[in-house]
Amino acid sequence: MDLTTFDAVLSRKPFGDSGYVREQMHRAFKRRLESLCVSVPAARHLLTALQHATPHLEYRTLGDPLLRRAVQQLLTPEVVGPRRKSLSPQSAAHVLETIAQHVEAGAANGPLQGESAGARWLGDPSRTPWIWSPDQDRGFAGHTFTRFIEQQFGAELAQPSESDLAVLRQGCRLLDELLPLTSRGALSHTHLIGLTPGTDAWAGKSSSSQFTVVGIIFLNRKLLQNPWWVAEHLLHEALHQKLYDFRHAHSMLTRDLDDSPNAPGDVSRVVSLWNVPGVDGNNRWDVHRVMAAFHVYVHLALLCSLAEQHASRLRDTYGPLDAPRPMTASRKAFARAHYLAESLRAECWDELGLAGRRMVDWLNAVLDAMDQTPPPAGSFLHLLLDRYLKEARRLREAPVTDDLATTLAALGRSEAETFREVLSAVGAKDPLDTRTAEQAPRPARDDRATDGTADRAEHHATFAQQRQRIADTLLRLAPNGYSLDSLCRPAGRSADEMVRAMVETSSRELAATSAATPANPDRRPRHRPSS
Repeated sequence: MDLTTFDAVLSRKPFGDSGYVREQMHRAFKRRLESLCVSVPAARHLLTALQHATPHLEYRTLGDPLLRRAVQQLLTPEVVGPRRKSLSPQSAAHVLETIAQHVEAGAANGPLQGESAGARWLGDPSRTPWIWSPDQDRGFAGHTFTRFIEQQFGAELAQPSESDLAVLRQGCRLLDELLPLTSRGALSHTHLIGLTPGTDAWAGKSSSSQFTVVGIIFLNRKLLQNPWWVAEHLLHEALHQKLYDFRHAHSMLTRDLDDSPNAPGDVSRVVSLWNVPGVDGNNRWDVHRVMAAFHVYVHLALLCSLAEQHASRLRDTYGPLDAPRPMTASRKAFARAHYLAESLRAECWDELGLAGRRMVDWLNAVLDAMDQTPPPAGSFLHLLLDRYLKEARRLREAPVTDDLATTLAALGRSEAETFREVLSAVGAKDPLDTRTAEQAPRPARDDRATDGTADRAEHHATFAQQRQRIADTLLRLAPNGYSLDSLCRPAGRSADEMVRAMVETSSRELAATSAATPANPDRRPRHRPSS
């Protein structure tokens, strides 16, 4: 099947056509400025200036992250909320006035660039974002934005190096090779890239976007090494921006139609089974996050499939696809997209507006057309085992402590026991010597302090190896690679549910132990994962 045809399919009107989505978003924000004119004179000044602006300046202005935050905060302060409120009404009005003067002067680019001619662009300046440089002076707008980022996220952005810029541009060119129409459209909704230092408040986050801070995406500069990884994360976050623009002008969610201060808040409904929950259970997603992830994974399934098909041809230019920090495997992206499509219909349908439901129908039709071997409806074993192995990989980098070693010893025994019960339920023999897990890992004794750290590290590795063997065995036994239940006796327990209980219990135990470890970076504030 020629998947390249879906590049055009995912760029069609109304849901995939970036020109249409952007035009509707511009109209929505002009209406919002119009509604502010009586109380904020600067809004009228800006609207008047925009009437005489070039199309490019209007595009950069109405996509500017600071402008859009200021408008939203002036218009709906109860939605932004006091916790996130980092622009006073006076500052927000001053932002509008400053931007109105910027537009009135006929500037060449967006407000945050000011008069600077030294901006570094990801690619074509007419349709790709530029990369934020903290050392670049941009006047009032730039200084206000810098303070806003520090207040919003608790840390400032990093200064990009020449090597950072080079790999970002490589990722952009790779997108253009694999998925030109879709990637160009998505990137046109992103106006700014902020590189995070990957430390403090930014620790543990590869990339992120927020609906409350539109127009900018954040990438961890520590991870800018593999162009394939960069391409995936650029597209991932740019697609979020495209969906945010769509939501600002369409009835994507029912709560978007209720402007009252008492509109219902977010309700977590869907568990993203492949994500580690942590102590806060932040793998439980509200309808907006489920919709955003579904939108992304349909596109990523296509990107990653094309990457796998063309990896050998592009290897000399972009390096190996399986380099450190590789792309998501296409089958994983397809599986997650199918799960999220089912979840939207089963759990979130009443919270989707008319446009949201039609978008789900469209994306689902595209997904079904692309994937000739979809997972069986309702299957989840493969997604749980993704998390199971992800936790094991993280443990290799976790602080080596007695508490964690004790937890791993207990979990190693209980997981081995559950594994044997699952095998019994499906009528299979234990191909592993999992009973050895009952003796290891174990905490090091106090009288072996010199060697204790090495012992505990070895126990981490042993636990991770056991998990790998268990996961490999279960997936190999599953007739279709997605479920074990067809092997169970009709009146017997569900093997898939037994695995689910094991994984969820282990996740809770590991999260509780990690939260109690003082040196653990997970105790620092961090952004919620986008998908």
